[in-house]
Amino acid sequence: MELQAYLTRIAESSESYFQQHLAKEDLARVEKLAAMAREASDLETLQHDALYIGWTPGDLRTGELKEVLLPLIAAMLEYVRAGSEQADKALLQAWLAFHEERIKVLIHCL
Repeated sequence: MELQAYLTRIAESSESYFQQHLAKEDLARVEKLAAMAREASDLETLQHDALYIGWTPGDLRTGELKEVLLPLIAAMLEYVRAGSEQADKALLQAWLAFHEERIKVLIHCL
């Protein structure tokens, strides 16, 4: 999975402790989401169940990210079901969009 490779590179080689730590946490979240996607019967159930799995500290700000998080969850389900290179790339793009918005939300928490 391209997304896991991307996060692993950040976790192992970023000069920023914050980026390394967040990437390690994100790897765990992505693995949990992938496991949930493998077990999901449909997209709606997966989106409901995966919306609050720690995307922000205590999920207190996760609701603000719903617009970019739901497409990420859908992309993971598509990747798990299709396993294609196209689905893999779409998953990474959905992640990048989600991560960009999440950083904006988290910065406002400081």
